[in-house]
Amino acid sequence: MKHLVASSLVCLLGGPLIAGCASAGSPMPPTPAVLTESTEQCRAQLNEAARELRGRAVTLAEDAFMQNDAVVLTTVGQSASGRMLPPTAILRLQLTPQGCQLRLDGRDRTVALPHCSCRAVAGN
Repeated sequence: MKHLVASSLVCLLGGPLIAGCASAGSPMPPTPAVLTESTEQCRAQLNEAARELRGRAVTLAEDAFMQNDAVVLTTVGQSASGRMLPPTAILRLQLTPQGCQLRLDGRDRTVALPHCSCRAVAGN
């Protein structure tokens, strides 16, 4: 109980000096990111991570994630009405305290990319 009161006082009295008292202990949210360089090892890891997330082979373009944090994976085909099918998945590169990660929109699962280096960018 004494520890709880003491930490509350520190946050109240030193709030301006201690940034993030309210969020202490909570993880930082992932930030949209782009690659800082495109190495062969990173490209191979990106393709494997995309395959893992999609459940089938994916080959990304050489410049994927160099200028944008998202890659739209499109389907090839038409519906019975003759209309083209919309994109079915968006891969997103994100920066976390653990490093670069790849995520498929709509899913919580991410794949770490230790062979890639990325930097944070403003989200879309």
